[in-house]
Amino acid sequence: MGSNPKIVVLGAGLAGIGAATKLLNLGFKDVTILEASGEAGGRVAKASFGKAWVDTGAQFIHGASEANPVYCLLKQHSLLTDVVSEEGTDLIFHSKGHRVTATSASRIYEAGEGIIEQQHKGNLGKNMGDHYVERSQALVNKWRLSDEAKLNALNILTLVGKNTLIDIGAPALNSVALDSWEYYTAMGEDLNIEGNMFSVITKLLEDFPKDRLLMDRPVTQISWDGCFCDHENRLYPISIECENGEKILCDHVVVTFSLGCLKASPATMFDPQLPDYKREAIEKLGFGCINKIFLLYEEAFWERDAESISLVWGDETPASLSAASPQWQKNIQLFSVMRPREKFGDVLIGWCSGSVAQQVESLPEAELSAAITCNFRRFMGDPSIPCPKTIMRTQWQSKPFVRGTYAYVPTGVDAAIMDQLAAPLSGRKSPTETWMT
Repeated sequence: MGSNPKIVVLGAGLAGIGAATKLLNLGFKDVTILEASGEAGGRVAKASFGKAWVDTGAQFIHGASEANPVYCLLKQHSLLTDVVSEEGTDLIFHSKGHRVTATSASRIYEAGEGIIEQQHKGNLGKNMGDHYVERSQALVNKWRLSDEAKLNALNILTLVGKNTLIDIGAPALNSVALDSWEYYTAMGEDLNIEGNMFSVITKLLEDFPKDRLLMDRPVTQISWDGCFCDHENRLYPISIECENGEKILCDHVVVTFSLGCLKASPATMFDPQLPDYKREAIEKLGFGCINKIFLLYEEAFWERDAESISLVWGDETPASLSAASPQWQKNIQLFSVMRPREKFGDVLIGWCSGSVAQQVESLPEAELSAAITCNFRRFMGDPSIPCPKTIMRTQWQSKPFVRGTYAYVPTGVDAAIMDQLAAPLSGRKSPTETWMT
């Protein structure tokens, strides 16, 4: 194929742009990105809200250390300089209309996180939900508490489980393999860089050749093990057909579609079909949904040093955990305060996951606003808390070129299939060496 292979990267999300940029830096000169939508970024996205631009997609670095390439990337481009590093207060309110004592709540919450984050191995078939119910109940039984205090502790432990679902996007902890965490590497604490994440896309594309980023190119078929001739009679092993009829030939293709798109793609997307182990990985891995609800207020009704507001329901225990509850209002329990206030104004972000996140996409925003306000008034014991003056929700499940947010490992699935999905494929019929990854 010569010293200058033609490489096409499918998808202009962070993975696609990162891969294409890396290839250019390694000396490959013929690198093109095809993006299905009209905007680069994928699940790193932005919108104007109130007085600033906000991250409608990713806003956390999970593992803020030099061991994390995403952290290093943002640091390299000076995108961490104005991130709020001071810890704020985590406010927790109970459905009975009072604030939960911070000291005891923090101790219980940390104990619950310890149960969730413990790594397991050799438990194929077991799920995180059953394990969490068993261990959290045992933990509360071990503490010398009154019956009322035990119930309150179980309420807090339920909050831990709900917030874990926001990290995963799964419909329930019972849906998640107990062995999942074995495949995650702890690289440090999470860092909220709200209002900064979307800038990394702009930075990465600054030096990328503008004529090599082709937008509005939904792909309908990837023929990856053939012999295709261009107008100069050069042979290529791969032909990529776009929705507009355009065909692009290349030596290598890097597929960075979301797992949601791969799941939704027709059987004719790949020709020949992907090997059985690839299709099995796509079918078996879960792809969950997380959505945000942005709430802008004339004036904050929360304490100025607050970092988050959590709502704890008195009738819930870890055994009732699910993000698929028909009472969707009970599953919007975590609100983060956008900081600094001088930049964003008085803005809260409500988080939801699983089927509740999907349901929120179709609810009228006025209904969302009313339900959330009703909960705030009840939990804080203050009927004067106002409705937000502006509300905006994300709709990641509805986006045709994303169809969700996070991949997770379902119960009964060995997470090793993630490596199978990522492994490159080599063509056999073409006259030149080729790969697809």
